[in-house]
Amino acid sequence: MTKVRATVVCEKSLHKVAKLHNFSDFLYLGRSERKTGGQNRPAILADSVEAVIAAIYLDGGIAEAEKFIVKSLKDEIQIATKHVGDRDYKTVLQEKLQENGDVKIEYEITKEEGPDHNKKFESQVSCEGKVLAKGKGKSKKEAQMNAAKKALENLK
Repeated sequence: MTKVRATVVCEKSLHKVAKLHNFSDFLYLGRSERKTGGQNRPAILADSVEAVIAAIYLDGGIAEAEKFIVKSLKDEIQIATKHVGDRDYKTVLQEKLQENGDVKIEYEITKEEGPDHNKKFESQVSCEGKVLAKGKGKSKKEAQMNAAKKALENLK
């Protein structure tokens, strides 16, 4: 269940819920945030869903909050339960590198560029001090995942 929850309760899923319910129409944002398109930023919209869930909980209790969550995220929950055993690239890389014992695996953000609302990251993964691969992404996690994916491809 923890893996299902982690897969479902993420920015991507909550952003979908916010778009479905047109949350952007109800956000109170500063002028500069509106000018830069803040009402459409996935992180802000995902945070707004969390705020609405909290408000539902405080106003109507856990049962009402649960109804909203299950109804809004039912598709993501179904998808996540089908893929509950799947492993991500970082996990697969770690398991492969540690087949014959414990080794030191490190991820380092080597580059960060762009404005705060549109950052791009580059990460590298190393094993015992040797760089295996680099990856890029719109988040640190995505950059690390792409580095792990490339490292796995290089190891084949």
